[in-house]
Amino acid sequence: MPSSMVSAIFISVGLLSQFNSLVLAGTPPVEEIVRKADEARGPSGDVSFRVEVKDFNAGSLLRTNVYHIYSKGGKYVLVETELPERLQGRKLLMRDDDLWLYLPSIKQPTRISFQQRLTGEVSNGDLSKTNFHEDYLSKMVGTEKVKGQRYYKVMLSARHKNSTYRKIQLWVHARSFRPLRAEYFAISGKLMKVSEFSEPKPVLGQERMTRVVIRDALEPARQSELKYYDYRRESLDASLFSKESLP
Repeated sequence: MPSSMVSAIFISVGLLSQFNSLVLAGTPPVEEIVRKADEARGPSGDVSFRVEVKDFNAGSLLRTNVYHIYSKGGKYVLVETELPERLQGRKLLMRDDDLWLYLPSIKQPTRISFQQRLTGEVSNGDLSKTNFHEDYLSKMVGTEKVKGQRYYKVMLSARHKNSTYRKIQLWVHARSFRPLRAEYFAISGKLMKVSEFSEPKPVLGQERMTRVVIRDALEPARQSELKYYDYRRESLDASLFSKESLP
């Protein structure tokens, strides 16, 4: 290769590096970006809220479930099934990195995984383990323009083997810090699911995304729509989040 061509290549690479540095100049620490994106997804502290989950295939509604969720700082989470009536009494209990399923017919809580499917395209961890900034290591990938708006692209890598996903690529608005899109990867590196966040509404003092659509990466016609509502500040005793309290 001629020396002039080699020099041109190095100059181009150098200019691209300088450009990327300028683009990211003034960018907050990536951990702060992810923490703010978490806040835009849902409030921290002791809260309760409901989630309506509708599962679709090729546009046809398959089922509708409603869950009542109690969260104590994101560390302890109780998920109670309210609808359909035949599933009432089913509960998920998360304590740190442990998750149990309680079925009234069995009486004894059973240890389960965060990766296990709850309904449609929704995994257990999608409802119970939602603090990206605590559960994943974050790395800035760059920025991207979407419909004229600038977004940070962040790669999240699981801190623990029992995290819901191995890696997550997250798009976060550069000014509002609202999440736009997330791609979820399995241990094999295969893209599993894609989610899109929308419908920001005032929730406990801040605009938060109240609608999430999760699609199967290989079969996009299979999707689940999650709508979050009825948020309330609570004073939740730790005893609520014990296996002994599940019955």
